[in-house]
Amino acid sequence: MLLSLFLFSMATWGEPQPTRLVGVLWWMSTADVERTAESWRVDLERFQALGMDLLVVSGSFADAPGLEPMKGFFDEADRRGLRIFINTLSGPDWWVQTDAAPEIARAGECIRNIAKRYGMRKSFAGWYVPYELYMFWGPQADLIRTLYREVSGIAKATLNKPVMISPFFILDKAQNLGDFRWATPAEYQEFWTGVLKQAPIDIVALQDSGEHLSYYTLEDRRPFFAAMKSACDATGKTLWANIETGELDVNSPEDYVARFGRKTHVNDPKLTPYWRGVPAKKLSDKLGFVREFTPTAITWGYQEFVHPTAKPEAQKLYESYLGLGLASGRP
Repeated sequence: MLLSLFLFSMATWGEPQPTRLVGVLWWMSTADVERTAESWRVDLERFQALGMDLLVVSGSFADAPGLEPMKGFFDEADRRGLRIFINTLSGPDWWVQTDAAPEIARAGECIRNIAKRYGMRKSFAGWYVPYELYMFWGPQADLIRTLYREVSGIAKATLNKPVMISPFFILDKAQNLGDFRWATPAEYQEFWTGVLKQAPIDIVALQDSGEHLSYYTLEDRRPFFAAMKSACDATGKTLWANIETGELDVNSPEDYVARFGRKTHVNDPKLTPYWRGVPAKKLSDKLGFVREFTPTAITWGYQEFVHPTAKPEAQKLYESYLGLGLASGRP
């Protein structure tokens, strides 16, 4: 009897549990601004059925006319006990600006509008600062250090809530996707340690795909997750994963070049028909992989590929995600 209990406990608790998927990134359209609480209920029920309770919401609703744009959404989010992080948005081509001041001023105004409209909402849980990047050098590095420091500082000073960012990494060392400078994991770690050390950022949700390509393996990702984990540990930040549930379905680098041409970027509109939702088994494997680095993940791709109304095939994919048992925390 004691041996049976021991074996059961080893099977149940001996292996670390996969990372829990807690939330999604969601773009709010102009139509979403006017939606009622009732119209959000089915969407949010489906979302919560997968065990999630956090949405990182983006859109121009902070500047929309009216007393409280998105009132229906926030009423329902409050009722359900959800956590909402609000995007502070960014100006066009922010990464090539030579002066950070205009972007800091724009972000400050946006942050104050958000605080005025949603600051009393119990579901408003944090800020999302959306300067998504890989690694910068020279004047660009100075720019992002300034933007992260100043915009995060304004958000904290306005309403002291956690600040999240979501950088990515590049695995295309051969530059098949474009003339993007590649950095070693050691360089990546050094850069992000410096950025995080001087900015009041709390959560780094590291994008996991390396340009969204399906042929990258979990082991391809490991050095950059280890690098960011070290950077977060050295600076007292919390590492999450941004596990993408949308990807470009390609077999290999050679297949990519043969089909689309060298120096064609994944976001080229001509590649749109070749994107897909990540299969359930692959999502499960990715959640298992990142548990070495973090117990918590969000996802980009749910709204675009998995939500049952996203595409004709989305309902089936959503049901396969339900079958993983994500709500129980044990996929």
